[in-house]
Amino acid sequence: MNKLRVVCAISGGIDSAVSALLLKAKGYNVTGLFMVNWDHTEEGESNCPRTKDYADAQRICRYLDIDLHVVNFVKEYWNEVFIPFIENYKQGRAVVPDVGCNSVIKFGSFYRYAFEKLDAEAVATGHYARNSFGDFLESKSENSAQLLRAKDPLKDQTYFLANIPESSLRNTMFPVGSLFKSEVQKIAKSEGLGFLLEKKESMGICFVGKRKNFSDFLSEYVEPVPGPIILMNTGRQIGIHNGVHNYTLGKRVAVPVENYQSADGLFVSKLDFKNQIVFVCEGSYHPSLFAKSFEVGQINWITQPTKTKLNFALQRNQPLLEARLEDNIVIPSRPIRCAAPGQMCVFYRNDTCLGGAEIQSIKCTL
Repeated sequence: MNKLRVVCAISGGIDSAVSALLLKAKGYNVTGLFMVNWDHTEEGESNCPRTKDYADAQRICRYLDIDLHVVNFVKEYWNEVFIPFIENYKQGRAVVPDVGCNSVIKFGSFYRYAFEKLDAEAVATGHYARNSFGDFLESKSENSAQLLRAKDPLKDQTYFLANIPESSLRNTMFPVGSLFKSEVQKIAKSEGLGFLLEKKESMGICFVGKRKNFSDFLSEYVEPVPGPIILMNTGRQIGIHNGVHNYTLGKRVAVPVENYQSADGLFVSKLDFKNQIVFVCEGSYHPSLFAKSFEVGQINWITQPTKTKLNFALQRNQPLLEARLEDNIVIPSRPIRCAAPGQMCVFYRNDTCLGGAEIQSIKCTL
């Protein structure tokens, strides 16, 4: 039996539970770790969702007969994920907080805590991704680890893992990475964890409460600054907005009919956060919405590319697109609709997630 000490992140959900179950079945010395990343009293919620998740995590670990530790990363999450997220949104940058949560918390704070406080020899998570060293590090070597797309293309989470360091990846197991979601559910049901099938899958941004929509949530942290809505082609003001942060590139915009009428509809074509201006164009396929090239920031390379021609994605589960990378300028093989500053550009070579970076600016449109 393999007695390698593995600390497994336990969220109270089905994927992390089955991950721990599979580790235990393989004979690893498994310890569960429940992370508290968000203080729901911030939202004025007395019925905290975390309480239910923690209760489920306890139930899972009792059933599997493994220890469960709880660690509070609220301060780290607030300072290193949430505040940067808010500051970016103030500037009209469409950042993805899940990327920061993975790189800063799960593969940063959690990883260090597991090794420094719990004497881990490896960590495991319920992410749908694969490690070139194997789902259980059975093929670990002195070579660099590679992040591979999950077997289940609909659940693949490598897009959100593109900013993690290779140094953490090389000691990380993804027990469900080679399984389809339906297989994970079947295992849970057959192995006594069927109660987890009744839980709704965690979707969206973790700190947005169930009672709010995204704009309402942001309004609690970002002071609305009204400004003009300007028709890009003419420079004419046709309306007033209630804050640039409420808009994203390509979003449909409504203005009073007495101000302007468009048969093709109005869509956000540019956000000027400095002057609090929302520029709009007519039609969802207006040339200004299509980027011919864009600049990305510092790229986190998990695996260094050997060629300048790469595949990339700007959204999770988006079909991979071809591009040429010149320094930090991405030149797609065809114009890309609604590429936006702050958006994560993730690079791939076949099934290997090479790394990624945030879009800094759009260099050229149609």
